[in-house]
Amino acid sequence: MRAPKGFTLIELLVVIAIIALLMAILMPALQRVKRQAEKTACQSNLKQMGLVVSLYTGDFDGKFHEESPAGPRYSWVFAMRPYYSHEPEIRNCPVVHHFYSDTGGRGGPFVGWGVYGEDGYSTPGWAMKGDYGSYGWNWWLCDETRENKHWRNINTIPGNRNEIPVFVDALWVDALPRPTDPPPSGYYTFIDRSMGSFCIDRHNGTVNGVFVDFSVRSIGLKELWELRWYRGWPDDRRAAGTPTWPEWMKNFKDYAPVFRSPLGN
Repeated sequence: MRAPKGFTLIELLVVIAIIALLMAILMPALQRVKRQAEKTACQSNLKQMGLVVSLYTGDFDGKFHEESPAGPRYSWVFAMRPYYSHEPEIRNCPVVHHFYSDTGGRGGPFVGWGVYGEDGYSTPGWAMKGDYGSYGWNWWLCDETRENKHWRNINTIPGNRNEIPVFVDALWVDALPRPTDPPPSGYYTFIDRSMGSFCIDRHNGTVNGVFVDFSVRSIGLKELWELRWYRGWPDDRRAAGTPTWPEWMKNFKDYAPVFRSPLGN
């Protein structure tokens, strides 16, 4: 009886070549699916963070928390802990896995803030060891009178609330963006507390954000300058002029400058 004929070397090489070709075709599609899944999970987390803010303002007559360096309670991380402490992972985008507890000399679109206690930095009063996240708070929401531009109370905000960010994908825990803030010269900036903290290429030319009406959506990086971060932003934005976009941002979608009525500024 003749032994069954096996595969020849040529046949094996052909099969391997076909498998390699199929993998080359499928990998980009799989990567796109993975990125979309991560983006969807990020938006889901931001939806939950919007609920956290809704619960907090509901308990404090619509007021946002104070946020000042005067004491440990002046941070959203501290103020809102009772509303998210059972699921702290909602503070973080799934694509971020590296966290730092200081703002000096560290950056990248996939970096967030974190307080571990073993990295050589002391734990600030507003945080607990183990806190981490990658969403930044819009400091102009806080119940403060600085420059008379803070929104302060969610119940008194005029105009379209879906243009006012609450949390956005970010490098640092909070920021005070201004229309005069320049875009980062590279595809990321070192961690700071300006618009550069939000202008990061985390989701293929966009970041995710949750707004005062608690809607969640993608935000084009150039669109960041067209949102209403604080009272009077449209006038300040017109005075500042269009930013000079660096080379890495030039092919991103452009957005028309904001022109709002006095009621909606």
